[in-house]
Amino acid sequence: MEKRNVRGIEDLEIISNNKVINYILNKLAALGLLVFIMCLYLILGTGFNLYEFTEYLSNIKIWGLICGYALVTTVIIDLIRLKWRECTFKMSILLHCLAGFIVFFPFTGIHLFSLIAGSIGALCAFIYTISYYIIKQKKYLVWIALFVFPLLLSLRLIDFTIKKEWTEEKTDSSFSAEFERFNGKHEIPLPLKKADIVTSSISFEQMNDGGYGYHISNNNGDLVGMNELENTNKEYGDINSNAFQFKAEEAGIYKIIVTGDNLKGKIQVKWKID
Repeated sequence: MEKRNVRGIEDLEIISNNKVINYILNKLAALGLLVFIMCLYLILGTGFNLYEFTEYLSNIKIWGLICGYALVTTVIIDLIRLKWRECTFKMSILLHCLAGFIVFFPFTGIHLFSLIAGSIGALCAFIYTISYYIIKQKKYLVWIALFVFPLLLSLRLIDFTIKKEWTEEKTDSSFSAEFERFNGKHEIPLPLKKADIVTSSISFEQMNDGGYGYHISNNNGDLVGMNELENTNKEYGDINSNAFQFKAEEAGIYKIIVTGDNLKGKIQVKWKID
C-alpha cells in the first residue's frame, strides 16, 4: 500500500511539473509570436531596409523590458484568474489590454504621446493574449514560435550595410570616403587612454536626398556623450559639417560611427587626441 501511495505521489509530481513546463513554454511561445508580429511591422515600416531593421533589433534593453513586462504582467493576471474564478477569458483580455495601456503613464505623464503609446501597448497585449489562446489549442505552434528568439538574435549580428563604388582613405588623424550609395554604418576605431580628449569634425557632401548621421560608442558599445562645438574649420565651404568633443572615461577602443540612409556623396572626418 505504501509503495502505491509513493508511486501515486510521484505521478502527481510528474503531472504537475509537466503542467508547469507546458505553461512556461506556452507563455514564451506566445511572446515569440508577438515579437514576430512586431518585427513584421518594423520590417514593413522600414521599407524592407534590413540595416535599419537590425538596428531596431539591437536595442536589447528595450526588447528585454517589453518581454519582461509582458511575462510578469500575464503571470499576475493568471494568478488573479486562479483566485477569482469568475474572471472570464474576455475579462483576461481586458486586463491585459489595460496593463499594456497604462504602462507608459507613470514615466511620461498624461498627454497625447502617452495615449498613442498606450493604445499601441494595448494592441500588443491583445495580440499576446490571442496568441497564447491559439498556441494552447495548436501545440505544434509552440516550437515554431519559440524559434523566433534565436532567429532574431542571429539576425541582429549580421551587418546589412550596403556600400556601392566605395573608395576611402585613412590616416592617423583623418578618414574620407566617396561613394555612389551608402546605406548602413561605417566605424572608425580610435584606441584611447583614460582621460584622453578627442576633438573631431565631420563633413557630409550630400549629392541626393539620402540621410546621414553620426555618433560615438565606447569599448562596450554604449553611446558616448558629445559636446557640440562651433565649427571654425572653413575648408569645407558650403558642405554640411559638424564639430564635437568627447572625453574617454576609460581606456579602450572608441568608435566614430557615421551612418547613411541611401546616401550618395562624400564623408570626411578629422580628429585630434589630447
